[in-house]
Amino acid sequence: MRTITLGGVEKPASVIGLGTMIFHPDTQARDEAILNAFVSAGGTYVDTAEIYGAVEQYGYSEQVIGDWLAADPARRDKIVLATKGLIPGFCKPLYGGEGAQISADFIHRAIDGSLERLKTDGLDLWMFHRDDPSHDIAPLIDALDEEVRAGRIKAYGASNWTTKRIDDAINYARSHGKAELTCSSPAFSLARSNEPFWPNTAVANDADRTWHSENQLPLIAWSALGRGFFAHGRAQDHSNADLVRVFYSDGNFERKRRAEALAADKGVSLYAIALAFAVNQPFPAVALNGAGSPAHVLDSVKAGDLTLSTAEMDWLDLSSNERP
Repeated sequence: MRTITLGGVEKPASVIGLGTMIFHPDTQARDEAILNAFVSAGGTYVDTAEIYGAVEQYGYSEQVIGDWLAADPARRDKIVLATKGLIPGFCKPLYGGEGAQISADFIHRAIDGSLERLKTDGLDLWMFHRDDPSHDIAPLIDALDEEVRAGRIKAYGASNWTTKRIDDAINYARSHGKAELTCSSPAFSLARSNEPFWPNTAVANDADRTWHSENQLPLIAWSALGRGFFAHGRAQDHSNADLVRVFYSDGNFERKRRAEALAADKGVSLYAIALAFAVNQPFPAVALNGAGSPAHVLDSVKAGDLTLSTAEMDWLDLSSNERP
């Protein structure tokens, strides 16, 4: 599988990443089988978060991964371990009071908790899960620089931040000799969002894609399969209100139709084409896929070796009507 480089992280990151939002101790055997299948297929990038697991049962995904790592210490060197923390006001069982906040103190607390649950002494990548732009950037970058220098994280990034906020973070780090932010993680898919799926989340639009291309900052794409649009999106089916709200449009149904046609031409699945679109960009990218079984893993990783031409990319994204 193709890989990209994340600044500060020695191990290459596979362009198809494993999303683990649904991991839970009740499904530990299945989840460990998914992890094993992913690594065996050449996957390295494993994505989790302190909030993942189940409603009001925070940290469970990290715990499952931690148990898997502890069962065979050699596994740790085979993966790029990435986690996220600090959605303002969430995870009260982990933090007490008003829940997580965006601050230097909470950064250190978040990393403490993730290291404990993941049963490791260091993370390859820690990311803000969301942002509160009312907080000054300087103390946040200072705190993360401390964590990098202490060896508890190799690198840091930001999920659901604006490119303006990311620019501010990078410029502050460069001007003060601090470790720089190494990646951004917005929602990004062949299926274009009508609006964000959740409040305070970011969707990569054309301007953001141009920014990533100009700056060559890696993009970690969540919702790379349109939160089920490519599996369940049908014009006559309005049973999923969120799917309808965020992804239903004439343009997206045409993108899906074209992806199905291209998949048939290439002998791969529709999902492989959709994931391949996310990683065949003019900037480094990883597409996250929350596989529900080892079989799903094996299908998704095929996208990691699938190259799409510029003509195919333009046709899929409706920039051209000339079928390649």
